[in-house]
Amino acid sequence: MNLRNVWPVAALFAPLVASAAQQPGERPGDVSAPELERIPLATSALGQWQFAAAAQAALRKPKAARDTAARRAVAFAWVAVRVRFPAERTLAAEAAFRAGEQFRTLGDGAAAVREFEYARALADDPALRSRAGVELAHAERRRGGLERALDLYLAISAQPDAPVRRRDEAALWVGKTYALLGRKLDAQRWLRHAAERATHALDRIRAFDEWAALYVALDDLEAAAGVIATCRAALGPVAAEATPLGEEVRDALDSLRSIELIERAVARRRAAARNAPPAREHEPAR
Repeated sequence: MNLRNVWPVAALFAPLVASAAQQPGERPGDVSAPELERIPLATSALGQWQFAAAAQAALRKPKAARDTAARRAVAFAWVAVRVRFPAERTLAAEAAFRAGEQFRTLGDGAAAVREFEYARALADDPALRSRAGVELAHAERRRGGLERALDLYLAISAQPDAPVRRRDEAALWVGKTYALLGRKLDAQRWLRHAAERATHALDRIRAFDEWAALYVALDDLEAAAGVIATCRAALGPVAAEATPLGEEVRDALDSLRSIELIERAVARRRAAARNAPPAREHEPAR
């Protein structure tokens, strides 16, 4: 279906963008904002969805992608789907998720949280529900809500019907969030869990990398080096494969962030040792 034939998008969307640009004081996260009221009302959820989809397609042009007013108008086009047709849960959930993505790009954390919350609550598809949960946790973490983010990551890591890699991603972020909270032992435990139990080789490497980086932050460079050695030994067989995955694994092992962190820490130690004042000899007792 050609969406341009469903809605005269160019004629309808351009005034929305112009109006949004003239409203610098409006808050993108306010669902009662005039932007929402200016979205054309469709006779069905599908029609409302098609308008929002066509509006977002217009963002593919480089100039439009950089236009804050255009992206804000698109965000409210998606909000209109779930606000006006909440009973259509499948479309409403996906629309809320896409609205959350737009608000996240706009830097409106409160609006992103709201839309990802709706997507998570409305989604019947466990894949979308867990994905929205992870994005919600990320949005909360970026706003400084570390405890709330941790609870969400923990819930998704234990969600039995979530895709396995989504659970592994959440488990990794449990460890990283524990580290941000200063709970280093919990962080070590979860990062080790993610490194040893993740199902995909690249996910395991990311977890090993974060685990080693945590030890660097604790100034335990020997432990960090040991984690990297364990990572190389564990993933070596996959890296040796003459397959696309093997090539990806080799590249990932060669670009571990923790290696650079160790090198910098060693350089700092050496510089500190060079700049340290010479030890004074003990004077003989009188």
